[in-house]
Formats: sequence, C-alpha cells, structure tokens
Amino acid sequence: MIKKLSLALLSAAFALSAYAQDELSLQLNGFVDSYHALQVEHPHKIMSSRTRLRLEMRANYGEASLYSSMNLAYNSLIKDQTGAFLREAYFDYAGKYLEVKAGRQIITWGVADGLRITDLISPMDYTEFMANDYDDIRVPVNAINLKYPGESFSAELVFVPVPEYFVIPTGDDNPWQMPVPNGMRMDLSGTPEKRLKNSEVGGRLRFFLENLDFSLTALRTFNKSPVTIAGYDPETKSAVIKGIYEPMNVIGGDVSIPAGELVIRGEVAAYFGEPIALKNSMDYWHRSSFNALIGIDWYAGDNWTIMAQYMHKTIMDYREVLGMEQNTSMITARVSKEVLNNTLKLSVYGIFDVDNVGFYVRPAADYLLNDQITISLGGDWLGGRRGTFKTYKKNTQIWAKGKFFF
Repeated sequence: MIKKLSLALLSAAFALSAYAQDELSLQLNGFVDSYHALQVEHPHKIMSSRTRLRLEMRANYGEASLYSSMNLAYNSLIKDQTGAFLREAYFDYAGKYLEVKAGRQIITWGVADGLRITDLISPMDYTEFMANDYDDIRVPVNAINLKYPGESFSAELVFVPVPEYFVIPTGDDNPWQMPVPNGMRMDLSGTPEKRLKNSEVGGRLRFFLENLDFSLTALRTFNKSPVTIAGYDPETKSAVIKGIYEPMNVIGGDVSIPAGELVIRGEVAAYFGEPIALKNSMDYWHRSSFNALIGIDWYAGDNWTIMAQYMHKTIMDYREVLGMEQNTSMITARVSKEVLNNTLKLSVYGIFDVDNVGFYVRPAADYLLNDQITISLGGDWLGGRRGTFKTYKKNTQIWAKGKFFF
C-alpha cells in the first residue's frame, strides 16, 4: 500500500513535468535521526534504540501541489516499528477563495501546547509513551479539508471517512507496554466499523482582529483514547480488558491575545456523550463534560522563552460510581534558553497531574553543530502517588539523539 501511494504521487509529479516542464518544481528533502535511551533504575535496560530515514517529496504546479512523506525505520526493540511507513500523502490546492487538502494529513486545531481540548482529529501515537517529539506522536488521518482563506476570517470544513485512534503500547517487547493485571489480556480491536455513519466531520471559523484571534469549532468525533472495561471472553474462557470507542459531539473555541512580550491563550470545549468508565471497571456511562485551558507565553528577551498552562475538566451530572473525579486538573510548563550564539538550546518541559500528584519532566540540551546536524541529550523523569506517571516511574531514562537534515 505504501509503495502504491508513493509511486502514484511520483507518477503524477512526472506526468505534470511532461505536460508543463517549465512551470513544475520538484523538492526532495528529509532527515536521518537516531535515538537511544537507557533506564536509570536497575536493571538499566535499553528503553529505546531506533534509527529513521524520513523522505519528503513535494511537486508544485501553479496553485496545486502533491506532497508525500514516508519513514524507513529500524527499531531494535519493537519489531513492528521496523519497516517502511507512509506518513503523509495529500493533494493541496491553494486558490484565492478556496483551499483544498485531500489525502493522508495531520490536522491541528486549537492553541494549546501539548494538551488536547479541541485538537481531537489527529490522535496520538503512544508506542513509546511521551518519549518522542510531539510532532512524531501525532497520527495522520485520511481526510478532505476544505477552507475559505479570508483576510479577516477563514472557514474550514473537515471530513474524515475512517477516523484514526490512539496507538496504545500493548506488545510484550515494548518497555512502555500498558500494564495489565495477571490472568487478563487487553483487546483494543473494537474500533467502530468502517462505515459512513462512523465518519468524522467538523467545522471551524477563525477570526483575525487587530489584537485578537479567536475561533469557533464544532466536531462530531469519537473518544480517540479507549475507555477500558473488564469483561469475559467465552471463546478463550479468560478475563479480558476491552477498549470502548463511542461517538460524541464537541463544541468549543479558542482565543489568542498578544500583549507585548506576552501571548495569552485560552481554549474551551463541551463534550456531549463522552464515555466514562465506572469505578468497578465493568461498565461505562455517557456524560457531558466541560473542558477549559488557559496559557501564557512570555518571550522575555535574551533568548528566553517561558510558557505555562492550566487545564481543567468538569464532569456534568456527576455520580460517585464514576471512575473519574468530578474535577480534574493538569499543569504544564516549558522553559528554554538559547546560548552560544544560538547554537545551544537548553530546555525543560514538565507536566503535573494535580489530582494524582503525578509528574513528567523532560530536560534537554540541543546543540547545533551546523545547519544540518543537531545533537541532543536529555532525560525523562516520571513519578507520583497515583496515575499513569506513577505507573511508568521505573521507566525514568536518559537519552541521546542525533539528527541530520538534507
């Protein structure tokens, strides 16, 4: 399938070249990167060892273009991550009154940094949890994206015939495998049927004022991260943890306000019909929830950047039997500083799970050897009293990465 799509794009590019060689431009670029991580605690296991070649091709002809990117990857730990993988492949048309993007693409909405309020179309790949660049964690979707690109406002309509869902680590060869109680197995195969009634559709209106940008969104989607409940499989006569995916409707919006060295960001969304597991893990209920985020970015000068966010979720019509608290909160912070004539970037990113008193911290140093080569060193520190970050406490690691652009 990957070869067919890539060959189709290349064939189309060369066909355009033969038709109008003087007006066609072809671009081929990409990068090679290699990432390796070591567990801090005993027994000091190799947590990751992977190398990747990313190839990107774009053919431009007037207002239209074809874009394709694919990964050729080798992963010494997770075998199904080795091979050739198509990432994006789409047709793009940018007219004066209409923009069209059709094919496999990444769609981002909202203004949040690393958190999801209205940004619900492209799910996340947690194969190695958060030990990946955020851009690589995003999962592309096959979609048709229509946009009116006005000067003071824009209107966007997105149709996804077959939605994508979170990639959850379940393989025994993966150090980030989601823990499963003894005697049970996990079955996340129950995604909705690939039928038109289970498609995804949404719209967004964006407004650009002098000192204010804001947008309004509406989306018919699914819970991309599965709700898990316990059950019994009569065929295997064993207990099983099943993943539940249910349709839900989302209405929301976001705002961005520049104020000198500061940018104030906000995002809100109401989820209608969100599935929430019960405390007994045997069933789930549908509830509406209100989700909000406020963030501030401070570009303090002298190459300092400081960002902070607070996210809050409230479940409506709450009952004590639900497996979530009525109110949950998350705080994130990011601090970075560039030194040595902007060749060395020092940064720290952190997430604090208020309710579970859990944390994730990633310090990093990125050194630019030249315009093409970057060497990075860092770590991932996880812990807490409860929740996911505590679960992965033993996976605290140090890592090194090299990246070459061409």
